[in-house]
Amino acid sequence: MAESGQEKTEQPTDRRKREARRKGTVAKSMDMISAAVFLAVLAAMPAILQMAVRGFSTGFRNSMHYAKTAVNMPTIQAVSMASIQPMAPALVAVAFIAMTVGLVGNFAQVGFHLSGEALQPKFSKLNPANGLKRLFGKPALFDLFKSLIKLFLFSWMVYTSIRDNYGQLAMMWNATPLAALTTVAGLIRTMLLRVGVLWFVLALGDYAFQRYQVNQQLKMTKDEVRQEMKDAETSPELKGARMRQARKLTKMRMTQAVQSADVIVTNPTHFAVALQYNPKKSHAPIVVAKGVDHLALKIREIATEAKVPIVENRPLARALHKQCEIGDFVPRELFQSVAEVLAYVYRITKKVK
Repeated sequence: MAESGQEKTEQPTDRRKREARRKGTVAKSMDMISAAVFLAVLAAMPAILQMAVRGFSTGFRNSMHYAKTAVNMPTIQAVSMASIQPMAPALVAVAFIAMTVGLVGNFAQVGFHLSGEALQPKFSKLNPANGLKRLFGKPALFDLFKSLIKLFLFSWMVYTSIRDNYGQLAMMWNATPLAALTTVAGLIRTMLLRVGVLWFVLALGDYAFQRYQVNQQLKMTKDEVRQEMKDAETSPELKGARMRQARKLTKMRMTQAVQSADVIVTNPTHFAVALQYNPKKSHAPIVVAKGVDHLALKIREIATEAKVPIVENRPLARALHKQCEIGDFVPRELFQSVAEVLAYVYRITKKVK
């Protein structure tokens, strides 16, 4: 049940899956990787054993060169290197096959994804209650059940392999050592091959269960789906587009307001306030635009292009910018100063009030 009391009945959205993947919550079966590595090494084992036997023979012959040499630490080190080094290619081959198959198995299950968030320390993991919950929870019980099933089936595979070849094993006493060794090696290979194939089949079932478990964990309530849809509508990209549109509209309104103004009062560079006065429509002048620094420069540029008078009056520009918002009437205490500016503008533009 969800915290809101609703059941998680809705399938997880793509966004939910991406967030879970970023946090490291993905379906992955370690049994599948282990089984694949086991089968790959088993398939390459004949060639690896040949390399190992040749390396052992070469190492043994190399060590014989030191048979008459005095026993001391340098001699022991030289004999060890001469004996072990020829077998190194076989060991490297095993490591290379295991590493390659392991990487391919991980990539096949979860793809290429680097997430450091799953490695970040979390204090909740140190909580004993959470530890007991993980120890006796459904995943832990499923792992225990899975281990018991594997133990039983693997034991049954070994038993049936020995039972089917019991006749050959019973007659080994009458065979040559090489024939007996060949029989035992063939039986062991058969047992391991059966175990590996069965292990991989069980791993496929485990992977399917892991996918089902992760999907159940990521399921959402109807409220969560609706909230995610709302969040998607206000995504950063959409918000950015809306802000750009809003700035564009604001710039258009400011341009129109400055073009319709009667005068621009400036600081002269830091402040700019556009005033409009129509005695037939309002009892006092109105602030139609204002700005500081860059915006003030923009207001002056628009006014210059529209041939709107620009008057420098530092105290008045500061006072208007501080006391008025766009659309406000000029305060009563500034009437006299604004009237003088307007009178000056009307005089130089040959307007009569």
